[in-house]
Amino acid sequence: MRIAIHQPDLLPYSGFWYKMAVSDGFIVSRHDQFQKHGYQRRVKMRDSWASHLLDGKPSLVPITEVSVREGWQMNLTDIIGGRYRSARHWKDRGTELVERINAAQGTTLDEVNLALIEIVRDMLGITTPLLFTDPPAQNGPDRLIEQVLAVGGDAYLSGAGGRAYMGEEAEADFAEHGIALEWSRHEHTTGDSIVTVLLDEDDPMENVLRESTA
Repeated sequence: MRIAIHQPDLLPYSGFWYKMAVSDGFIVSRHDQFQKHGYQRRVKMRDSWASHLLDGKPSLVPITEVSVREGWQMNLTDIIGGRYRSARHWKDRGTELVERINAAQGTTLDEVNLALIEIVRDMLGITTPLLFTDPPAQNGPDRLIEQVLAVGGDAYLSGAGGRAYMGEEAEADFAEHGIALEWSRHEHTTGDSIVTVLLDEDDPMENVLRESTA
């Protein structure tokens, strides 16, 4: 069973959805530590940042303990409306997206982003199960191995950026635990949020599933 893992970022770019779509199970790593300048609270939309407003100034805590300011739904839909109202698929997808976000619930950063992920996952027609594990005890690549084993996986699909921190022996390390390490072949077409793909493309999933031939 091929497993992908990712923290619940804010309406992430297409590579996130590629990993979800081509895997047998997708672990939402909701216990990750909050990163002040990370993608958990912000994402590019039309090449400009869109961000959650947070309560207080969280630092060195899990995202399960970070509170998103009340009214986050309207904050986000105002940004989306302002930047995408002229998009090709605003009328048939944009209005639905805004309506569903305005009806979404959640107070902590993990809850809010997971609610948004569920909305987009449904709109894209992705049926890969979302999985959750207990907070991992290990760090680095061992943390990933621990989570894959926890759900019975025998293959792990990593984003191409994983090569930078997993080291040259990554494949061998995973293999020692009976896990095949695979690398995403997603073709990066935009660093923008999935919202750009959803509202600009006639077939959003064609864009999500596009693979590099290099």
